[in-house]
Amino acid sequence: YEDGLFDPKRFSRAVLQQNKMQGPWTYQSQFLQAPVPPGGGLFKVSRLSYETVDYSNGRWQLVRYWDKAGTEGDGAYTVGVLMGRDPNGLFWVLDVVRGQWEPADRERVIRQTAVRDGRNVFIRIEQEPGSGGKESAEATIRNLAGFRVAADRPTGDKFKRADPYAAQVNAGNVRIRKAEWNQEYVEELRGFGPKAPYVDQVDASSGAFSFLAGRVIKIGVF
Repeated sequence: YEDGLFDPKRFSRAVLQQNKMQGPWTYQSQFLQAPVPPGGGLFKVSRLSYETVDYSNGRWQLVRYWDKAGTEGDGAYTVGVLMGRDPNGLFWVLDVVRGQWEPADRERVIRQTAVRDGRNVFIRIEQEPGSGGKESAEATIRNLAGFRVAADRPTGDKFKRADPYAAQVNAGNVRIRKAEWNQEYVEELRGFGPKAPYVDQVDASSGAFSFLAGRVIKIGVF
């Protein structure tokens, strides 16, 4: 290195600055060999805050959104994100259930999670396109008889669907309840992009956020 530069003739400070102006993804990938900017790409995870919170007072709106997969120990993850909107309009990621289960185990986990969450929590199941996705969503809804559950049919690609949630994260309007799942969740947000190995937690969060953002909070009424 000379004056902090690896190759001052080819890559002077002016050249590096010019590349930085092309965007954080380009600079991080080409020059630092780290394709995700430290603060996050689409999601500026440095703007998240981690807090303890009690959301059991009945003044919150809560939804558990499931993005299902069906391969045990391999492939995509099944993820259920519990998200809440408090009376002040802030959004909270309150719990994440995540695993690679075969269908029977997955359905058992989904049912057990619903029982633990309680009947004041809405449940939404992402319905994949096609008849197979419809049948899978219907099976889960039958499994959750007695709970407020419905299928969700998102439109558009997952990156466009993530934009509204990312906007609130980047504006500092999202809080995370302190828990052991925090690191894996935030790292997935940080690395979210076309090359990301897993996007299931982002998908479930985008769905949960979309549901809550479309509802009007009435204090004392769920």
